[in-house]
Amino acid sequence: MKESVAILPLAPAERDAEVGKLIDPWIGDEGPLAAGFRRGLGDKTLRPRGVAFDAQTTVVWDEAGVQVLKAAAADPQVVALCSPVILHHRFQGPARLFRIDYLQRGALLGSRFTTEAPGSEEGQDGDA
Repeated sequence: MKESVAILPLAPAERDAEVGKLIDPWIGDEGPLAAGFRRGLGDKTLRPRGVAFDAQTTVVWDEAGVQVLKAAAADPQVVALCSPVILHHRFQGPARLFRIDYLQRGALLGSRFTTEAPGSEEGQDGDA
């Protein structure tokens, strides 16, 4: 993949504002007694730990803080690896889900989620 990531660390109080900026997001969150996956915020409150994402941005949170991860221009120092994610059917998540891990010198910088296969507009084996 030819992309990098911009990561913005924020305080826990910024969670709702950042999730509110996402366009029709998928939300996966968990609390002490429940976990779930849903489309859009609706009238439900966010649980203490979770992830929300749209096509270009992922917001990850827990009790310690919030991280906003956005796709960025390619950086030769950063390797982006895309992997399909398999969800248990009880979570009723998206039909297709991908995790993009960003590494620099072997260390994980962060992970972003998307429902679109990155690079799907290009042909396989380098033929465009």
